[in-house]
Amino acid sequence: MNFHPWLNALHIAAAIVWIGGMLVMAVVAGWCATQANNTARVALAGDVRRWSRKITTPAMLLLWVAGAVMVIAHGQMPHLWLIIKVVVVLLLSGLHGFLSATLRRIATGEAVKGMGAIRNATAITIIAVAVIILLAVFRPF
Repeated sequence: MNFHPWLNALHIAAAIVWIGGMLVMAVVAGWCATQANNTARVALAGDVRRWSRKITTPAMLLLWVAGAVMVIAHGQMPHLWLIIKVVVVLLLSGLHGFLSATLRRIATGEAVKGMGAIRNATAITIIAVAVIILLAVFRPF
């Protein structure tokens, strides 16, 4: 039995859940960072943080595992399109960590750092996903 289609479906499903969660994290972090009502923003940041820890982060980890297994099983490296895709996913993983830390700071009442990155996190995520999709579909090099 060929497990590649199953791994690929798992990889894509995990990506959808992860990116959806990241977009929610980005929007909520941006909104919370601009609000003066401390009670509402702390509660919302805490709720999204809990969701992220239960759903978004495990989806990211599942995406990484399924992707690594596919690469190892099929010997896809060192195609340049795949290397670029992995680098972009690494950058998205770093942004995920940054958004998680931002939500933790907001939920615990700490000062928020990196307003520029928070403000641009949604656009960065969308652009990165577009690049990943184009690379995976067209495999240009």
